[in-house]
Amino acid sequence: MTLEPAANPAARLLFRYIGGDEWNEYRAILAVFADTFFSDFDAGEVRERLDGRVLLAEEVVGDRLESLRKWGNLEASTDVGRPSSIDDYYRKRHRYLMTPAGQQVHNLVEGMLASADELADPQVGRMRELHRSLATLADHAPGDFADLATEDATELVRSVFDTHERFTAELTRFFRHLDQWQNRYDLGPDDVRRLAEVIVGYISERLDEVERMRRPIARSLAVIVPRLNGLLAKVDRGLAGRMTQAGLDDGFSVQRVRGIAIDDWRLLSIWFEDAPQRPSRLTQLTEKALAAVRTLTTNLSRLSRHGSGMSSRRGDFLRLAIFFDAASDQSRAHEIAAAALGLGSCRHAGFVSADVDDPAPTSTPWADAPAAAVPVSLRKRGERTVGGIITPIPDRSPQRRALSEQVKRERVEQSAAAAQLLAAADGEGRLDGAMLSASAFVLLRDLISAAAPRSVDANGTRSAHGTDLRCELRRDPARRTEVSCPHGRLTMHDVVVAVFAVAPTEAMGADSGACGGEPGLDARRAEAAA
Repeated sequence: MTLEPAANPAARLLFRYIGGDEWNEYRAILAVFADTFFSDFDAGEVRERLDGRVLLAEEVVGDRLESLRKWGNLEASTDVGRPSSIDDYYRKRHRYLMTPAGQQVHNLVEGMLASADELADPQVGRMRELHRSLATLADHAPGDFADLATEDATELVRSVFDTHERFTAELTRFFRHLDQWQNRYDLGPDDVRRLAEVIVGYISERLDEVERMRRPIARSLAVIVPRLNGLLAKVDRGLAGRMTQAGLDDGFSVQRVRGIAIDDWRLLSIWFEDAPQRPSRLTQLTEKALAAVRTLTTNLSRLSRHGSGMSSRRGDFLRLAIFFDAASDQSRAHEIAAAALGLGSCRHAGFVSADVDDPAPTSTPWADAPAAAVPVSLRKRGERTVGGIITPIPDRSPQRRALSEQVKRERVEQSAAAAQLLAAADGEGRLDGAMLSASAFVLLRDLISAAAPRSVDANGTRSAHGTDLRCELRRDPARRTEVSCPHGRLTMHDVVVAVFAVAPTEAMGADSGACGGEPGLDARRAEAAA
């Protein structure tokens, strides 16, 4: 966070050193100061520390230092130490050190120059971190964040916006480079092929991850945004808020913390939430990425036709157009046309165009006749084929019937397993000593797993519902439950397991347990869960 005089007109002078032909010399000089933690140097010491990066005389270095001092990047050192003479005193007065603002500008410029052409790999893990922070805030939203401490609310809000800022910067830079790559006409066929193989697979993975995380983030924001007033009242506004309370807004400008204003959250929602007639920012970037992938694959398919003699002649026609443009007169242009096309001046080159009803007779010279309507595919790519072929919709009815039959079989098997469990229970529903089939054992295992984490009801039992039955677990130190199946025996100490038949409406209204899985169960896991 920075604190500086408001509306300082000299602040823009901090960037003056990168606007002239000597900007690399100024960068090298500032690098000397930036690497020494605000140590002070004179012109001779700076020249020695340049270490051959730029060759400058000591007088020139002194002029550069003085210019940087006038612009605010450096300041004259006030520490003259213990001079041994008058000359030593004046020499020490010409020592310089970097200002805090000069350090910030230097770091900003160097970071920008270092990353301008670098491709930032978007870290989708930042979206998971963003989702965790938003999910925590959404859990406190129903109570208007009354149970959330000020420190926790401030930390979560700052984590949300710091993570979002880093992720969007990486993602925007990545898509900007992707937009440039799709128009790399300097690459050969092999280079484009390799680039397409890498980029298409990578983008597919990243888009799947982005879309998978976008929806839960949007759901959390939909819960938080309507209750922002309660959250913003909890967030510490930092130094900016304290300056406002002290009435110092007019005298100083303080960098505001993001996330303390409703507009900040509205902009955050625009990135993730789709609205009518306005897709989210991530959705728009996804569409652009898919368009770039289509362009890459299209270029790849065009280049693959080089070997079959169907490559574009656009480059040849452009060179021919240069000859026409440089022709000295009309007769010279006729000669070029006859030499290049082998046609007389009264003939039309090409094939029947869309404007076949052109009123111009065939005897009209091509230079005087109106331009023909040439398809874009022919004009741009040299392709004569007509695009837009509709792909037939495959018939998936056999797969639908197979899935429907599979669902019916599973329902029948589950009903049979439930009936066997009920038949194996005693008069009080207990299953101790029962011998079950593999499918019935799997159903019982899933019901126990579903009931174990449930809360205890008024009767001291934990329950879960399945297909037409209910499973109850009750702790009893004097009893145990032992059931067997073809794959082994399960013993649960201090636990009573009972099953009861229920009406279909009751089973539908309750949370059902899982009804499938592999046979077998880890006995220790069952005992711990019970």
